[in-house]
Amino acid sequence: MPEIINFPAHWDNISINQGMAHLYYAFDVGFSINLDVANQRIISPRHHRGFKLKKRPNKYFKLTSPPLNISQSCPELKVTAVHKSFATSEATIFEFGAISICIKVPFSGKLENIVKLSQTLYDNPELIELARDLLQNILGEIGPAINKMKVNEHVEDYYVFQFEELTPSISVNTLLSDYPDALSCLLRADTALLSQEEINDIISHRVSYGQNDLTLVDWDTAIVYSKEMEDVGTVLEYTNVALTEFFYLESEINKALQQFYDYFSKSRWGSWLPTQTRHSKLKKISQFQLDSEIMFESVTNALKLFEDVFLARLYKLSYERLKLNTWENSITRKLQTVESIYQKFSDAESTRRLEILEWIIIILITVSILIPFIPGVEGKH
Repeated sequence: MPEIINFPAHWDNISINQGMAHLYYAFDVGFSINLDVANQRIISPRHHRGFKLKKRPNKYFKLTSPPLNISQSCPELKVTAVHKSFATSEATIFEFGAISICIKVPFSGKLENIVKLSQTLYDNPELIELARDLLQNILGEIGPAINKMKVNEHVEDYYVFQFEELTPSISVNTLLSDYPDALSCLLRADTALLSQEEINDIISHRVSYGQNDLTLVDWDTAIVYSKEMEDVGTVLEYTNVALTEFFYLESEINKALQQFYDYFSKSRWGSWLPTQTRHSKLKKISQFQLDSEIMFESVTNALKLFEDVFLARLYKLSYERLKLNTWENSITRKLQTVESIYQKFSDAESTRRLEILEWIIIILITVSILIPFIPGVEGKH
């Protein structure tokens, strides 16, 4: 889409005095992570990587297995002529095999400049590479705590722009009524003006706790107008991690389904396959099914919200906005397909064993009938 040559004049009427871009990068690194072992390795005096444990106490929500939150030193990356990342980054380590890296970029200035910044930050290869480097630092320390470690190349990024203070100080209603076009461009990292239909759709996906805060949620970016966003950030970070795990799990299921179909076709039309091979394939399907269901349940049941209706509404909104319900339904159907393939494969093996037993019985009966007619055999009794 073409860039705006001249931004709407009214965008100059507002500035962000203090803001922060929270850039989340989620990775799948293995089947599971032993958080106790990871914790011990991080706090051990033997490490020299500058890690520091962080605590995020909250009475409103918790994860079934609380993740490990750490901070580490981070190179200051210059992303624009006036913006650079913090010298400290944060990471959240989840038991179900995911790690989320958070890089922060402070900002201030005219709203139109923040829209340009969002376009620069979006899918920025240098920031993604920095996130991968920070991830490798963590893996180098907690590697032994990871079960079946395998870092997936896919990374899910999510950007949260926090407005802490605006000039002039305006209400949430005024921000929404006077600057919906700017907010929409920022959320889409697009300097081209969007259609009114698109703007209305983007602005409609929002939640507020009070009259002076606002959270706008899009599929890969959010805007938080509040001085406090730790709880909001935790929910948005988790949904991004869940998307990462769902993407990885579905891709693994898709590859496995093709392999299992090939196995089933050979066992059906190619009875020459060795018995041991067929049994190993059946066991592989069973193990894959079990591992996938464990991983799926670990992710979907991880976050539990209590008491706070606002966070529950935010979680529901972000879950729907990132289409996690669609991913969840798709994975559920494919796991049912895996179960169906396993059942058919198992039934085919049972049928084959019965056929073999029938042939053995037929051969034994035939031999018993023929024995009396074989010269010299009867005399041996």
